Amino acid sequence: MRRIFRVRSTAAKLALVGALFAALGGVAYAATSSSFVGTNGAITGCAQKNGGQVHIWKPGHGCSGGWVSVTFAANGTRGPAGAPGATGATGATGATGPANPAATTVDGQTVTKLLLKEPTPASGTSTATLYSTDGLTILANCDSSGNASLQANGPASADSELTVSGRDNTGSFGSQTSTLGAASLAPLGPANAGETAFSYASAAGQTVTGNIGYQNATSFGSYAGCGFFGTVVSG
Repeated sequence: MRRIFRVRSTAAKLALVGALFAALGGVAYAATSSSFVGTNGAITGCAQKNGGQVHIWKPGHGCSGGWVSVTFAANGTRGPAGAPGATGATGATGATGPANPAATTVDGQTVTKLLLKEPTPASGTSTATLYSTDGLTILANCDSSGNASLQANGPASADSELTVSGRDNTGSFGSQTSTLGAASLAPLGPANAGETAFSYASAAGQTVTGNIGYQNATSFGSYAGCGFFGTVVSG
């Protein structure tokens, strides 16, 4: 059985049908799920040429016998965009990621790895700068007998402090220097081999701490010289 929707109207009423489909957004939207809506999103019907009845047909039906085709948009006219919504709440803080093993700065402090090989000289003592930051300079020495040693200098004002403690192959050692200056050459342990821990503070507020191992020649296997290695934290 054919299903026919009839609207009995005058010619003026026929002109109003299209406006009703566009204006009644709720009705037009509901029709989009109906079998009367074509794949192009339109509703098709047949109307009398001189006005009168309008028949709504399923897609694919043709008009004949003095009837003309009419088409209505199923979804009506799109309205203007609404105002932006309110900003959502801030999400929870994510979990802390793993530490970067190559990082040199931790909590505002700089970590410096030290590694130096100083050859045994034919005579006298060879010297190289092992570390120099925040007014503190540490010198690595290797004499002609293969003895390793460490010395420290401070800024020109000679108002920095240095505390040293450690062990060598003869026992423990310790020292304090309250006026570390540019030419103090304060020892960080007896010459030969050992491990030293030190703390440095300048009047300007810089602080440096570190642990350094020093080995007499031959060190690092077959290397003919003194070896120095450790870490320093500054900041």
